[in-house]
Amino acid sequence: MNKSTAPGNAGSVITSLEEKMEADASSIYVGNVDYGATAEELEAHFHGCGSVNHVTTVCDKFSGLAKGFADIELLDSQ
Repeated sequence: MNKSTAPGNAGSVITSLEEKMEADASSIYVGNVDYGATAEELEAHFHGCGSVNHVTTVCDKFSGLAKGFADIELLDSQ
C-alpha cells in the first residue's frame, strides 16, 4: 500500500484511498481571503461549521506572502 503525506499536514499520513476521500469530504476551499488573515482567525470564523481540525493558508514559496486562499479541514464532514 502506498502511503502519502497530506499537503500542509506534515504529521498526518493518509494510508488508504478511503481516508483520502474522507479528508477531502471534510475540507473547505476558501478564496478571497484577506492577505493579513491568520489561521487562528479563520479557525474562529469557521467554528460555526463544525470542529476545525486544521487550517492551511497558502503562501508564495519565494516571498512568504499570503496568496489569498486557504483550506479548512473539519473533524466531521457536514
